[in-house]
Amino acid sequence: MDSIVFGPDLALGIPVMDQSHRIIFELLETMRHLPRPAFDEACQRLATELATDLNEETRLMRAINYAPADVHKAAHNGILTAISQAQCQLASDDEFEAREIIRSLPDWLEAHINTMDLALAVALTKLK
Repeated sequence: MDSIVFGPDLALGIPVMDQSHRIIFELLETMRHLPRPAFDEACQRLATELATDLNEETRLMRAINYAPADVHKAAHNGILTAISQAQCQLASDDEFEAREIIRSLPDWLEAHINTMDLALAVALTKLK
């Protein structure tokens, strides 16, 4: 992914999810150009934003008794692990590896939104 932009092609029509995804993509775009220590601080903010987003998605899945919730949450654990690894790399002063991890996230997020989050949005929309 060359540009880190949350565009209409990623919008799911679920306002709380779309807004959260937009914030995450904007943060990832900003992080590409940040020097340290601002990058480290943004990495912490990204971890917080992702945790908030994933908790909200988990709440939505519980609310509709979403059958594939365990698989969806397992995918979330993967991205949380990646963020944690980036933070560990920063703590070890390995900025290069931390930035590589962060650079991989937009592609992961785009794929997740276009598959798992889309399926959740469809399920949520059917229940309205």
